Parts: sequence; C-alpha cells; structure tokens
Amino acid sequence: MVMTMKSAEATARPFTFTGFRRGFVAALPFILSNGIAGAVMGVAYRGLGLGFVPAVLFSLLVYSATAQAVTLGLWALPPPIAAMMLACVATNARYLVMGAHLRQLFHDLPRRLMLPILAILGDASWLMTVAEADKGRRDAGYLFGCSVPMAIGWIGGTALGYLAPLTPHGPLAVGAAFLPLAFVAALLPTQWRGQRSLMPWALSAAAAVTVAGTLGQSWAMLIGGGVGTLASALRGDDA
Repeated sequence: MVMTMKSAEATARPFTFTGFRRGFVAALPFILSNGIAGAVMGVAYRGLGLGFVPAVLFSLLVYSATAQAVTLGLWALPPPIAAMMLACVATNARYLVMGAHLRQLFHDLPRRLMLPILAILGDASWLMTVAEADKGRRDAGYLFGCSVPMAIGWIGGTALGYLAPLTPHGPLAVGAAFLPLAFVAALLPTQWRGQRSLMPWALSAAAAVTVAGTLGQSWAMLIGGGVGTLASALRGDDA
C-alpha cells in the first residue's frame, strides 16, 4: 500500500490546467484587494512625478508590494539607487526560502516552466500552494492560477490608480504613507516561530525605534529587519 502511494505521487503530473483553474478561482478576491493597494501605489507614484509607464513598470518588474512601499518612503531627487536596491533585496529575502521550498516541492517541473511562474510569485499564492500540497494536491498549475489574479490586481490597480482623477494628497497620501507598515504587518503572522522569535523580533523593534526619529519610517523598517535577521542567523536559526 505504501509503495502504491509513493508510485502514484511519483507519476502525478506536476502541472495541470485543472489545478490552474482551481487556483485562479480561489484567488479571484485578490483582484480587488491587490487592486485597491495597487491603486494607492499608482496615485503615490503620480504624486512623486513619475510618468505612467515607469509607474506601471515598477509594479510589473519589481512586483513586490513590500519592496515598492519601502522604496516609496526612500524616494528623493536624485533617487538613492543603492539604498533602494538594498531595500528591495532585504524585504524580498524571504523569497529565497519560498523558492527553495518550491524547488523541493516541484523538483520534477522543468525550469522553463517554473521560472515564469516564479516571476509572479506572491506570499499568498505560496501559502495557498503549500496548503494544497499538504493535503496531497501538489500542482504547480494551482500556484500559477493563484498568482495570476494577484498580479492582475496589483499591476492593473497601479495603472488605474495612476490614471484615476484622484489627488495624491489628503486621505490617499495618508494611505500611501502607511503602505510600508501595512505590508510588513500583514507578513508578521507567517514569520512567527514561537518563543524563538522573541529575541530577534525584540532586537529588530529596538533598532527600528532607535533610528525612526532621524532616518524615517522606511529606513527604520529596513535597518530593524536587518538587525533581527542578523541576530537570528548568528544564533543559527533555520529559515
């Protein structure tokens, strides 16, 4: 019986269009939620003086709500390119762990198929796919299906927000200012590892509070996150 189950798992197709359809339907609500956040980002980009094409390309090529929100807080003229790149790397480091996990999960899927799927990988689509795999439904088609509505919402929302007749001041300016904090807060539950998380999280918070008054909110999150990550790595925690 055990051999039969292992044989069935080994011969199961790693990508199915049925899985894509299930994932797409399951992730449809993200078109609205990501669209709203993307619209705020689009209005904020217009307020910075970016053109329509560069604003949409940010959401298309960077495609990271957290990284884009943090770099939004770092924006200046001329743009601090090195600091922005460092912020993107730091805030997106978690995708190294996600990618490694997906490599084990879909080891039999050719890279020519997997790499385009990973281009629109999101935190929620990763979590949904891992949950499906835990139930015995391992399907990269589901991962792709989940990711597409999220990408449509974020990129399309950025475009619509930029083109909408909305002022980048007032309530929207407040919303844009809180985007970095909102995205980081949304990720916290997925990063909690029990009592072992207390020490690095405390160090991270202390470092962020220390520099927030002088360097600003975005630098505070970047430096605080780096301190916490370094403390965790030096202690030898698993990713």
